[in-house]
Amino acid sequence: MAYIIVVFLTGMACIAWFGPQLDTDDVDGLIVIGALAIVLGRTRIPIYGDTSVSIAMVGDFALAFLYGPAGVVLVSPLAALATDIGGGAWYKRMFNVGSVVIVNAVVAWMMSSEVAAVGDGLPLSVWLIPIAFAGAIVYYLLNVSMVALAVSLSTRTPLLSVWREKFEWLIPHYIVFAMLGLALAVAYDGLGYAGLLAFVAPPLMMRFAIKQYLEKTTKSVEQLRQANTELQQANRDVLQMADQLRETYDGTLEALVSALDARDQETKGHSIRVAQYMMEIAFHMGIEPGSEEWVTLQRGGLLHDIGKIGVSDTILHKPGPLDDREWVAMRRHPKIGFDVIKDIPFLAGASEIVFNHHERFDGKGYPRGLTADEIPLGARIFSLADTFDAMTSDRPYRAAQTPEASREEILRCSGTQFDPRCVQAFLMSWDRIVQIRYSNIEEQTGHHAAAAPQAA
Repeated sequence: MAYIIVVFLTGMACIAWFGPQLDTDDVDGLIVIGALAIVLGRTRIPIYGDTSVSIAMVGDFALAFLYGPAGVVLVSPLAALATDIGGGAWYKRMFNVGSVVIVNAVVAWMMSSEVAAVGDGLPLSVWLIPIAFAGAIVYYLLNVSMVALAVSLSTRTPLLSVWREKFEWLIPHYIVFAMLGLALAVAYDGLGYAGLLAFVAPPLMMRFAIKQYLEKTTKSVEQLRQANTELQQANRDVLQMADQLRETYDGTLEALVSALDARDQETKGHSIRVAQYMMEIAFHMGIEPGSEEWVTLQRGGLLHDIGKIGVSDTILHKPGPLDDREWVAMRRHPKIGFDVIKDIPFLAGASEIVFNHHERFDGKGYPRGLTADEIPLGARIFSLADTFDAMTSDRPYRAAQTPEASREEILRCSGTQFDPRCVQAFLMSWDRIVQIRYSNIEEQTGHHAAAAPQAA
């Protein structure tokens, strides 16, 4: 509102300053051309929303050439008010009056040094064309900047966005209107009222053509906006469905893992714990939480032992060491697991972890004997996490080691069994990993373990 008041008061100041300077030698002509400008002002064409373009500029330029700033500041507010008859809020009418007077006063003042007094006739010179052209540019810059700023403030839309949508393409129209205004002034100065009649028809026909074009353009833009709104809503719906589907996938995987763990009570909760350790290590290796790689690691950790569904219970539950034949059968489970899930699209990445989770950094693992970076990163992280959980868990043939003893063993095997970079990330996440291990023990036994310190 403050901006509107400033614009309106500035327009009134222009009237007060220039109005008394009017030359009264041709008041009849001023009235006739002023009435024509008002009629042209009634031909305002809506563009988008509350903005519009008017061929009243033709009358404004004719007045500016013939009567200077004094004539145009007296007529232009009447044309602006005539435009808003029957509609428009009072503050919008205030703004329109003020802005129109300011723009016309500045443009007419700029051109007045080249325009002769009405009594002496309008000088017929080739310089009138560049003068009109320059006036059109100034008119465009002033008018568009003030209106665009008003729209920007009222709609809270960036000023540049308002200009690009509503006004960027209008400069050719302003130039044509200015030239028609010059022609109208020259015709009146040379032919009187007959000259006015000869030049009224072209701008009116132009108005009709522009109106048809804008109506078609506006309809197309609104259809595009509606389609874009519907597309954005559809995209939100798809994302929501994807989140729900992901949650369903994860829930299904956890249920499957629990079913697999139920086959071997000695390792109950092992897969979930290992997946949790993996995510802590992965975080300290710079893998972005929630990223595709992050989710792949999580799923690979959960499903690493899915291939054991192809291993007989006799081998799986054997209380003592396995013989050579049994080890051959046991070592088939990474390939079995890989074959089970490799053709499932959302588990394709996880299948590589399943296939390679028993490989060693030094190449002495199985099933393929890969070394170093030949082993997928997820499998290298898994190998470390899996070993820590195995060493800190009770087995029929040995008691669980302490976390500290397990850490020392992992450090000893860095560079042979384990990737040294994974070991460093493991040490960085040590406090959190121990906390996870203790909390899992508490959940499984019902005993309260001492809380491990929270990782920084």
